[in-house]
Amino acid sequence: MAHKRKIEQEEKSASYDLEDAMKVTDDIFRLGKENEYNPGAFVHGLIFALESAQQSYNIPHQQIANIRRGYRKYFNEAASNKKIDGQS
Repeated sequence: MAHKRKIEQEEKSASYDLEDAMKVTDDIFRLGKENEYNPGAFVHGLIFALESAQQSYNIPHQQIANIRRGYRKYFNEAASNKKIDGQS
């Protein structure tokens, strides 16, 4: 019951969806490509931006960890589906 309540609270607090997050991601990668950033500097900048946003917006570490787990699962499933589709 407590787990269900926590999920409901997270859903209520999220004022965005996956599509919104992917739009931001697309914009970030487009910017990196347009400016021809060095890949190492680009990744370093992304990590710096994440840490800065976490501090500025007081985002709890657990929330960041949940987001990372969710996206890791998303990308692992996408890669797995791609392998399956490639074998067909």
